[in-house]
Amino acid sequence: MLVALLGIITGTIPVVIFGGVVFVIGVFYDASKNKEALNKKKSNNDIVAELLEREYKKKEDELKKELETKTAALEKLEKSLEDEKKEIGNEVDANKILITKEKFEAIYSHLKETCDFIWGICKESEFQNYIEGIKENSTDRTDNSKKLYSSLKFFIIKDILRSYERLGHRYYSSERYGEKFCIIDFDKAEGQVLYSIIAQMMQFDSQSRFEWSEFLQQMKGNDNYNRQLRQTTKEALGVYANADVHASASNGLDDFEFCIILHNYNEKYEKTYRVKMLRIATLIAKADDIVSDKESKWLDSIMDGGTTPEEVEEDIKQQDDRIKEDMQLESLIGLKGVKSEITTLRNFVVMKQRREQAGMKSPNISYHCVFTGNPGTGKTTVARILATIYKDLGIIKKGHLVETDRSGLIAEYVGQTAVKTNKIIDKALDGVLFVDEAYTLANGSQNDYGAEAIATLLKRMEDDRDRLIVILAGYTNEMEQFINSNPGLRSRFSRYIEFPDYSAEELYEIFCLQAKKNDFELSEGASERLMIKLNEAISTKSKDFGNARYVRNLFEKAIESQANRLASKTELTKQDLTIITGDDIP
Repeated sequence: MLVALLGIITGTIPVVIFGGVVFVIGVFYDASKNKEALNKKKSNNDIVAELLEREYKKKEDELKKELETKTAALEKLEKSLEDEKKEIGNEVDANKILITKEKFEAIYSHLKETCDFIWGICKESEFQNYIEGIKENSTDRTDNSKKLYSSLKFFIIKDILRSYERLGHRYYSSERYGEKFCIIDFDKAEGQVLYSIIAQMMQFDSQSRFEWSEFLQQMKGNDNYNRQLRQTTKEALGVYANADVHASASNGLDDFEFCIILHNYNEKYEKTYRVKMLRIATLIAKADDIVSDKESKWLDSIMDGGTTPEEVEEDIKQQDDRIKEDMQLESLIGLKGVKSEITTLRNFVVMKQRREQAGMKSPNISYHCVFTGNPGTGKTTVARILATIYKDLGIIKKGHLVETDRSGLIAEYVGQTAVKTNKIIDKALDGVLFVDEAYTLANGSQNDYGAEAIATLLKRMEDDRDRLIVILAGYTNEMEQFINSNPGLRSRFSRYIEFPDYSAEELYEIFCLQAKKNDFELSEGASERLMIKLNEAISTKSKDFGNARYVRNLFEKAIESQANRLASKTELTKQDLTIITGDDIP
């Protein structure tokens, strides 16, 4: 079997390999001439082996390159899929320009000053020799300065991102294999400030500047061109954030990375750089014209130097918990007034703690609450979130919620109610006890044991005041009468939070959310029919209207109707199983 044709080896002798044997073809040659040639060359077997080895190596390199290409493509695809899952995309509300031209220009000015400052340091020969990797005897100082400056710009942006995160804002949605998947929240002033910082730093590389008119165009434009510009800037943020450049302090302190570099070179430069980072951080903090306690704390710490790893870890944990609580609270449909009350309560507690830490007097406050409103308005859900907030503020240790009502507290026989009530309270220690329809404890007959349950609860609230928080819930009028009927209750419950009924539009959102969670979609006819149904329900609602509970029941009936409609069909598509039609809405 013919394996390979290797061609002309010596110029006159074709060679082939057949069955592993080398045959020399062509016998018409000058023997004396070729004898001399053969003495200068390797044997034919060596030549064949060498050629085969080269061919194998070439094929191996091609396979490696193909594997690297496919691996890179797979990683790019994974990152693309991850980007699609991000909650914050590249869409921008054209009506939301959240920073002024003055702030935009101030950002440019401070960035330019900082970059010029770093560029000046990079041109110093002593600094070039101080940095590891710069050759001491290099004659091309200009090239060294440029290369060094390009590298150190990554430290500047990483230091700015450090401030951005420590001020309480996130610039990445997740982290996997050490790589951050970056985001820019265009719906917040801080996010638009971050966008302008990255865009301007990109322009510095091309010796030009990012103008205010360009910023307006890119923020307002939702066409493909401007979306792509925003995507490019977000990708640049990812490059800066994931750059493999690091500087760590020998004492373990967490500090600005460029400050760590400057510390042993020139302390005056280090202090100047801190001032510049403070100015940029202040612009970020004041982006929304409000400086929070967390932002103020970070700004105050910038000139003091680094923080310990333990302090950093605790701060990040608190920030993540706060973000999680905010997301839980803000994700609730409607309840604007309730959200405001909870936020105010949390801010008040934080300021109380800050005053105590400063050695100042602070008023005693009651953490117990009364939630009033009709059924299905989110009282239990908010109670659960509030329990988590209390835990994160250090008011209680566990932060769990124990739910109960009259039946969980009152027993049938004399002497058993106190035991039953105490058992429930014991479960709630270091957390929150949530008593739904609490007014029913006082609605019984003279022989009822509700009064015993109330007395037991009040005693335990006093005895375990550092370990127990109680939230009572029920209809507005009934709860007010219940609290006012008992001096012990009145003295312990002074914080009322009203939960209003949902509007038809909010109930529609709740229905759609239920559908989405369960992989259902509404047809246009279903949407119209649902809104008519909800408006009718709102206009004719009774005192005990169930709000979200009503919607949950409506949703269950709708999918039951869909099941009945599809039961007679033999072939069903995914679309059939997904769509709720107008006929399915009861």
